Amino acid sequence: MIRKLILSAVLATGAVAGVASTATAAPDVFDRHDRRNVRFEVQVRHRGHWDTYGTYRDRDDAQRVVRMLERQGKDARIEVERW
Repeated sequence: MIRKLILSAVLATGAVAGVASTATAAPDVFDRHDRRNVRFEVQVRHRGHWDTYGTYRDRDDAQRVVRMLERQGKDARIEVERW
């Protein structure tokens, strides 16, 4: 019984340590609730430089616009702005 308790504690500690180390390894991932300071800017390549096509608050909206532009044969990308 005590052996199972100790083994469970060791496994739980290892799992928490693993989650904590992966959370610090990805700095570009942000919390969904912290979106008020984030904008997604869609840019289109035009004559060798990137022009801003539009700015969106939601990543899904920006991805829809990028897909539409790519279907039209244009080169498009999303830039994330945090302010």
